[in-house]
Amino acid sequence: MLDFIRLCRPYYALPLSLTYLLTLFYAMGGSLGAQWASASASTVAMALLIAFGHVMNDVCDVAADRINNPRRPLASGRVTRREGALLCGVLLASSGMAAAWARPAFMAVLAGVAVVLAGYNLLSKRLGVVKPFVVAALAVSIYPLAVAQAGEWTGPRRWALAAFAGWFFLTALGYQILKDLRDVAGDQAVAPHSSALQRQPQRWQRVAAIILWCGAAMLAAPACLGCGWVYFYTALLAMAAAAMAGTVGLKWGLRLIYVECVLVGIAATADILVLGF
Repeated sequence: MLDFIRLCRPYYALPLSLTYLLTLFYAMGGSLGAQWASASASTVAMALLIAFGHVMNDVCDVAADRINNPRRPLASGRVTRREGALLCGVLLASSGMAAAWARPAFMAVLAGVAVVLAGYNLLSKRLGVVKPFVVAALAVSIYPLAVAQAGEWTGPRRWALAAFAGWFFLTALGYQILKDLRDVAGDQAVAPHSSALQRQPQRWQRVAAIILWCGAAMLAAPACLGCGWVYFYTALLAMAAAAMAGTVGLKWGLRLIYVECVLVGIAATADILVLGF
């Protein structure tokens, strides 16, 4: 059972789905109102879809993971590909059932995201340098999903969401470039052609650092678009983490980006708890 939970990557699925819920709260002006049940259902649907994406990725990337991450449940053989595929089906169906309790607009957008996510997992090793951009776009889909669920933008903090979306796109892009650089050995072994990223890893690590620094700079914008001093001073820690992520090794760089994202979530949440809307 523990291996099946690991396949779902709860340390990604839960924070991202809660980020979606926080984004929805911002978009609705600080009150879910009569939407609390629908909002809860959409959050569960998000978590299940994110877990589906990670499990499908492992099912599709078993050969590469045997080189890059041999301890993973599928790569190690502790879970079979058939069991992984079955888990994918359960998660996707469960996400759809949860989304049926959300607004129709949310369900429609979520269906589109699910199609792109499945297509990405099937073709990721053929996408080359386009791959990180697709991943970043999928990550930022939490924002249009939140708007689809909210129905409209209200409240003084709604414009901060545009800045957060820009930051998250750049951060997810930088993260995926570093992750692909970390996984070069396995990806080269199974990809039909080597990509520019695989041929010039040092150059792309510098590109990732620049992208992360640009994302960090964008974290100042929400303070001018509705967020207050609590957000700004907490976000300074996130900016520092992003700046360091671009200069340390791949392993610690990825960890620092995760820390950055957690700190931004804490900053955005603490700001409304202390200052309100």
